[in-house]
Parts: sequence; structure tokens; C-alpha cells
Amino acid sequence: MAVGGAPVTVVDRNGNDVGTASSTPSFTRSVGSATMATGQAASSVSPAAATLIVPARAGRQSVVISNITGTQPVYLGNSGVLVGTGFFIAGAAGASVTIATTAAIYATSPTAAQTLSYLENY
Repeated sequence: MAVGGAPVTVVDRNGNDVGTASSTPSFTRSVGSATMATGQAASSVSPAAATLIVPARAGRQSVVISNITGTQPVYLGNSGVLVGTGFFIAGAAGASVTIATTAAIYATSPTAAQTLSYLENY
């Protein structure tokens, strides 16, 4: 029983009631993938320009991006990302973020290009 005594209805991934004929329901969960890729790229030196860090990839589950140089902050986003407008990664070696996207990811930094490392899961 659910919290408060309300009955629980078992449904498939489309929301269709599958009934409760089985006393031992089966659940599956897909975690991870069979392929990954790694690489490094430098962020842009110019606050007005963005550099492609990870190209778009259909089927990508996630990508981890880490600031390797770590002396300047880095801003992540689309091709138009600017300093102060993108997702902020601290100017510390090892500062990282995991992003679940299939889109291309660009970066820029305010005063010095930073080396970024990435690991994508697809």
C-alpha cells in the first residue's frame, strides 16, 4: 500500500494498467551505456567568442566536463555563450559538471583559455 493507505496501480511505460496478476512484479532500469569517449579542448580566450568543446552526438546520455587548467572560470552553453551568461565552472583544477544532453557544448573564459577535459557516455 502507498502512503496514506491509497491503493497502488501498476502501469507500463505508456501508463496502461497492467493489473496485479503477478505477486512478483518485475522492474528493469537501464543505467549507463556501452560506449564512452574522452578528450580535451581549450576554452576561448575571448569573452565574446565560444569554442566547441564537445560536438553534438545523437544517443548521448551524458557528458562530464572538468576544468583541468583551473586558473580561470569557464562558462558553458550553446554557440552563443558569453562570459557571465553561461553555466559557471569555477577556476579551480578539477571543478566539474555532468550534463545530460545530446547537444553540442561550447565554452568561453574571461582572460585566459582553460584546458577542459570531457568524458561522454553514449
